[in-house]
Amino acid sequence: MRNSRSKLSPWPYLKNNRVRSTVLVISLCMFMVMIYAMNYIIGGTTEPFEQCDVKTMDRLRIVSSRFDLDNGTYESDEEFLATAWARIAEIGKELEKEQDVEHAIPFACQYVGLNSFIGQWSVECYLFQNSQDCSTYLEHMGGKLISGRMPEKPGEILVEKRLIDNHRNDDDLLRNMGTSYSVVGTVSSDYYLAFGIALPGENNVNLLNLVKPGSDVDLRPALEKMGFSNVHYVDKEIAHKNLEKGMGGSLDTVQTILTGVGGGLLLICVSVVLALHIMDRHNEWCLLHSIGFSTGEVYLMALKELLICILFSILAGAVVSVLACFAMEKLMYNPIGISINLFRPGALPRILAVFAVLLGIAQIPLFDGMRKIQTIDAIE
Repeated sequence: MRNSRSKLSPWPYLKNNRVRSTVLVISLCMFMVMIYAMNYIIGGTTEPFEQCDVKTMDRLRIVSSRFDLDNGTYESDEEFLATAWARIAEIGKELEKEQDVEHAIPFACQYVGLNSFIGQWSVECYLFQNSQDCSTYLEHMGGKLISGRMPEKPGEILVEKRLIDNHRNDDDLLRNMGTSYSVVGTVSSDYYLAFGIALPGENNVNLLNLVKPGSDVDLRPALEKMGFSNVHYVDKEIAHKNLEKGMGGSLDTVQTILTGVGGGLLLICVSVVLALHIMDRHNEWCLLHSIGFSTGEVYLMALKELLICILFSILAGAVVSVLACFAMEKLMYNPIGISINLFRPGALPRILAVFAVLLGIAQIPLFDGMRKIQTIDAIE
């Protein structure tokens, strides 16, 4: 009997009951696909905003300050603004001496709109003094002109192609900038770009520092040495915090909560399918117990069957999930100028956590089935 017990394996049932095993695998596979797709869809509401405000800070640092300028000491706004642009340009020349700072360009700021499936955001439109600054910025951001022309005079701007696509069905792209600005060209880039030449009178003058990609340079110490300690400074970390504040909380927390709620509802449905699968095994388990296998051995075999089905469902689900999200990207997101990562490593811990909960819940009908095991004689 010892030798026969050692041969108790999950594979004979899986091979001889392909239909039942396949149904269970498909159910678990679709369960994973739904969770992964849910993370992808949720990403469509938050990631475009992160690409606008956070991803660009891999190459930028923003400094905003009055820089000891007081417009009350000037006879006109025009005189003050001319002094402000020149003063900030001088400070930029000093910051260009810092390590990893390639250029420092004065700019004024306006905003263009970006729509996601849920919510709207604002993309900063950098307005420079001349066309050369526009070319420097475009080259630094790794973009290229694909249609139209570069800005040549005040009021002309360029926007990234996805922003054009995002507003294909409305006229809201320049709603926040008014009618004085016009788009004269389109660029392609990994970033949502909007920039051009400022109109006279733009008074929100700041300093845009173009740093080497991926640099962790902090320009605040240099500014303090220059006597400017009270400045508004934005790098990647600060931009991420500002975005989370604007979104009302941690983006990861939001995705985790929504995944938990949606996954919980799906979990109920899958748990019912799993319980029916386990209950259907009762007579077979009784037979195995009748020929000498203990309930512990039967339990281990059933648990192995379940783990094998879960493993196959995760592997199949990974392939189907990527294909499903690829289809959504082409049919839903790209047409409105939104791009989201297909491969979502952040979703994996959530999926494994939900599957762990599912496995735990499966122990309830499994233990109940073990408790009800009888020998054939007892059944008769």
